[in-house]
Amino acid sequence: NNNNDSSNVTTTLCYLPFLFAFSRHDATAPHNAQGGYEGFAALSLAMEHLNTGNGEIVSELDGINERCPLKFYTDSFDTMIRASTALNHIIDLTDRHDEKQQQQHQHRQQQELVPCAILGSGGSSLSMSTSTISSSRGVPQISSLATSVALDDNKQFSLFGRTIPSDEGTAVSVVVKLKKWNVRYVAVLHINDAYGNAFADGIRYAANQLDDDDGRKLTVVNVNIDSGADDAAIRNAIQQLKATQYTYFFGVLTFSVLDRVMIEAYHQQIAGTGLHTWLFSDSLGSAVTRRGFARGTPLERAFRGSGKLTATGGMPGFDDGTGDHRYDRLALAMRKLREDERDLEFLEAHLPREDVEGKYVNHSQVTREEEYLSKPRFVAPFLYDAAVGLGLAACQLASTSSSFDDATTANSFTGEELYQAYVNTTFRGASGLVDLDRITGTRKPQSAFFSLTNFVIDEDDIDDASQVGDQQLPQVRFKGVETSILNSGTWTVIKPYTFNDGTHTIPLDLPVVIEHAYGIGTGLKVVGMILSFVVIGLAFIVGVWTYRNRDQHVVRASQPIFLYIIDAGTLLMGASIIPLSFPPGDVACLAFPWLLTIGFTLVFSALFTKTRRIKIVMQSAKQFKRIKVTPGDVMKPMIALLFLNIVVLTVWTVIDPIVRQTIVVERDDFDRVTKSYDICESNHDVIFLSVLGVINLGSVLFACIQAYQTRDISTELSESKYIFKVMYAMMYGLSLGIPILVIAQEVIDAYYLVFVGLIFLVCSSIFALIFHPKIVATWKDEASKKAQVVPKRWGVMDDGTAPEASGGGIQIYSTAAKETLEKRNHELDEENQKLKQLCMALSGNDGLEYESIVNSIGSTGLIPGATEEGGKDQLLAFSEEQKLTLTFQGR
Repeated sequence: NNNNDSSNVTTTLCYLPFLFAFSRHDATAPHNAQGGYEGFAALSLAMEHLNTGNGEIVSELDGINERCPLKFYTDSFDTMIRASTALNHIIDLTDRHDEKQQQQHQHRQQQELVPCAILGSGGSSLSMSTSTISSSRGVPQISSLATSVALDDNKQFSLFGRTIPSDEGTAVSVVVKLKKWNVRYVAVLHINDAYGNAFADGIRYAANQLDDDDGRKLTVVNVNIDSGADDAAIRNAIQQLKATQYTYFFGVLTFSVLDRVMIEAYHQQIAGTGLHTWLFSDSLGSAVTRRGFARGTPLERAFRGSGKLTATGGMPGFDDGTGDHRYDRLALAMRKLREDERDLEFLEAHLPREDVEGKYVNHSQVTREEEYLSKPRFVAPFLYDAAVGLGLAACQLASTSSSFDDATTANSFTGEELYQAYVNTTFRGASGLVDLDRITGTRKPQSAFFSLTNFVIDEDDIDDASQVGDQQLPQVRFKGVETSILNSGTWTVIKPYTFNDGTHTIPLDLPVVIEHAYGIGTGLKVVGMILSFVVIGLAFIVGVWTYRNRDQHVVRASQPIFLYIIDAGTLLMGASIIPLSFPPGDVACLAFPWLLTIGFTLVFSALFTKTRRIKIVMQSAKQFKRIKVTPGDVMKPMIALLFLNIVVLTVWTVIDPIVRQTIVVERDDFDRVTKSYDICESNHDVIFLSVLGVINLGSVLFACIQAYQTRDISTELSESKYIFKVMYAMMYGLSLGIPILVIAQEVIDAYYLVFVGLIFLVCSSIFALIFHPKIVATWKDEASKKAQVVPKRWGVMDDGTAPEASGGGIQIYSTAAKETLEKRNHELDEENQKLKQLCMALSGNDGLEYESIVNSIGSTGLIPGATEEGGKDQLLAFSEEQKLTLTFQGR
């Protein structure tokens, strides 16, 4: 603006008017916007620094007054939070660019300044309306508050710019912060308007662009409500949030619905629970900190630990990485304004005083408050940098423009030229590095600061109790605590964040999952451990009994080493139940097959050797004879089988060890495991189990065949019969148990019960059929000795015991079948009676004729070759010859 006067020096002014809501629409009271008043103070400070070349905050301003032919001036206009008022101001200001209008109003031209650019005019909705007109009239409009993504449309808003990032940039900071907290699920509740929709879409877009280290993205659910939503609509929206099961919510809300939303969220138990966290956008303003709440009410509980995430002009004491605290220097300069009465009067004089029905705004209600200009709030740093950026751009154009002279500025530079110079200007200002997008004019988010404000109860500001219903409750106030700041994509923690539960512990982003880990029931474990200890206890008892009775004929006949091997194998099989009962772990998974396999091998290699030895002896024996199974006979096949099993187990353990594997049965909607069970598994367990099965079950089957073939051999203590019964019991159990194990392998309790039952069946069969008969026989033998019972025959006595054989070992009496032996026994009874009669006849004690007796005996075929001529001598000779083979039964 050129003011030509022959008596004055011509000064070229760059006029930068400021539009903001300083009052309500009735213009009777200041609007609750402390930041707006402080923003105008910061703007006025920028004008001074441009005009005086003061570079204490922005170094590029140092000495600029000597290089730039322009001077800068500002003024303020009150939009009264009404679009119509704001549009009237924009139209009036931009009409001054119309030369025809200026010619028609020559009397106003000397007093009205033509704006180089316009600063303001408030929020996004208002800025959309005003910037449409200002852009169409060639006047740049720069905002420090509007953040809607819609304003990035450079076709509709061709001359609009801002020193604050858009909501899309703020959304990136939201996503980065949530990821910093390891949050992967968030629900966004937003107002259904251009601002709310764009913000919510920005969060979803940023979430899709940013991946975690593991490649997972933040999952976002958007729910919208109208700014005038009724209670039913709010209730439905909160129900949608609750249905997500999320515990983190981000609100893009206006004050008109804020309280009702939070009360309903409290009643539906997604706020104030200590488990849920609510964050808000900058649309929250000071709705939480400017008023009091009765302690314990739904609103007070719901707002505890909530937070606001916004772009910020800086933070006291924060270093932006350059070591230059520009924000603190701005704060200091503004406090100096507060301390100088002349500066305060200047600021008050340039605040808008709209006359509405004869009423004026009393701005002193704000400017005379103690907190006024105490620190730069949200608007001040951005507005200061906007004015500085425009000033630098204008000076650059004025200094280089060939059309610039002291006589006229009408053609020195256009609004579009100023806008292009502005968006290409980069500098470090009070709000950090100011770097704008060259196309949209929006500040790049990575060049701005973002802060997370935590709302906590101010314990120093608790009022007296107030009546709430039937209760007297104290009034509390929340204070905003800056907890962290985002600079260049990295969040820096300033103070710990206090969550709704009153702690600094970051809550989970989903409810705690109740995982049903299928495992062995406690009752079954107790049963299994009892059975294991029973087997182990019996094994120790039997081992001690065998050792103490190792010199007894019964033990010697069965060979102690043979019994020790069987006992040790049984103990190991019983002990295998212990790792089977514990939760699967690497040690337990390895211990179970080793214990079971080695124990099984020890037991049945001994039984196999025993039956094999008996069969070989009987196949070669044609007469009655005694045999002795030596320790060497037992050890050789046992060592061979044991060696094969150890080799297979070792290879299995080294190459493909058995480890714990978790089998997932069911997952929830968030892919979290809700039902699972652990098993011991290896990649090639089928191969190794098959090899072990061939070795061991093959030997068992072969032993069963041999036991069956020798089942009727008459031996001391009938061991062949008992060995066969053990084999039979085991094979019968396996034939039933193995199919059940295959079918029930996913039913842990059934699988465990069947496995333990099989092991206990085998072990108890061994104790009952191998050791129990020997223990009973020993007791009877001891009882017979005490009663001094004399055996009536060489062989098995009346008490079932056997005479001692030299060197030990079981004595084999016959290989005949049971039916044959019974028939032979009957024939011997008849022979015995006749022999008695013969002896009596020879002694002359009865009247039987010798000839008839001889004929009778001869007719039985028992004394072949006896003839009448042989007479007594031949009979006597026969009896003497056969007396070694005929056994009296004593009946």
